[in-house]
Amino acid sequence: MNNEQKAQRYDWLTGQVNQIQRQIDEVEKRPLEETLQDLDSVEYSVENQAKVNQLNEQLRMIHEDLRVLMTGI
Repeated sequence: MNNEQKAQRYDWLTGQVNQIQRQIDEVEKRPLEETLQDLDSVEYSVENQAKVNQLNEQLRMIHEDLRVLMTGI
């Protein structure tokens, strides 16, 4: 992959990171009062936590792709 292709791939991956971050930010959190009353201080319902976990896994994979792209390892 030449430098121009790497730059395009980098831009696309960072765009994906931004898009996923926005999706995570849009996931509805439990009301603060409920969260504070919960001993575990869980921010999301079980369903929404599963969504956030899935999105975070996507972010992890993208960050790994970025690491490989930048280091070649």
